[in-house]
Amino acid sequence: MNGNTISVCICTYNRSESLRRTLGTLAEQKNVDWNHVEVIVVDNNCSDQTPQTVQEFASILPIRRVVEPRQGLAHARNKAITESTGEWMLFTDDDVLLEPDWLSSYVSNTSRYERAEFAGGRVLPLWIGPKPRWWKEEHLDLLDGVLVWYEPPGQTRYFYTDDPEPFGASLAIRKSLVDKVGMFRTDLGNIGSKVGRGEDTEIVRRARMAKLQGVYIAEAVCWHRVEPRRLTLSALYDQGLAIARAHRTIGDPSAVGSRMTALQFLVRGLLQLGKGRGDRFRQCVINAGIQVGLLET
Repeated sequence: MNGNTISVCICTYNRSESLRRTLGTLAEQKNVDWNHVEVIVVDNNCSDQTPQTVQEFASILPIRRVVEPRQGLAHARNKAITESTGEWMLFTDDDVLLEPDWLSSYVSNTSRYERAEFAGGRVLPLWIGPKPRWWKEEHLDLLDGVLVWYEPPGQTRYFYTDDPEPFGASLAIRKSLVDKVGMFRTDLGNIGSKVGRGEDTEIVRRARMAKLQGVYIAEAVCWHRVEPRRLTLSALYDQGLAIARAHRTIGDPSAVGSRMTALQFLVRGLLQLGKGRGDRFRQCVINAGIQVGLLET
């Protein structure tokens, strides 16, 4: 095709130092023909040093910065779609570190798996500070979402129907997918510093409902920073509230929450904590937030 084959898209909001680290690992990618890649940084009303940070990499990467004035991650992702020229748009976050073969793994496998219209890579938690003693490395769906831990079993392959949807921290979509199912829903996802969820899950669910095929690229690995503040009990509860809002939109609009069920989750969580399972306790806190959130939406 003419032009770029892959557009690497990074949406950012006031994380210039973290963005610098992410772009540094992008600049260190191996076995990449940069003549067929573009890097788009979507500045979603940043008031920090984001413009200067992007400029630092202008001589290293085929990078450009665009501004999306409408606040919200989904708006920023959609801006990346309209600005991109690649056959594939490869999204990642401004708080990840990329393994050196992350990009080349996407390039090779999106060519190899010709029927794929979307793809997702492996995302592993990068602990800031000591790894919590309560973490047992057991997959718990809600807690995995908070940690941004995505690691389905097996090697690179087409997605199974029961695989969870890939996360936006490492998500590629073919331009033709947008033509078939539309763009990201702007009533989902983070809005500035307000926690939101689901814009990445929802577009992949639409793709699956349209019978479009996706591929899991196990060797495309990135590490997502886990800030301690994201794991406080209040933050986990807030995540539950955000999940409830997303669930009403993309899951079951008729879902009803219960304060009694929320209390039961907390009691169950305390029992798990007594058994030394702080991870399951935290999952219960998220579930309690979901129940209350379903009452408020």
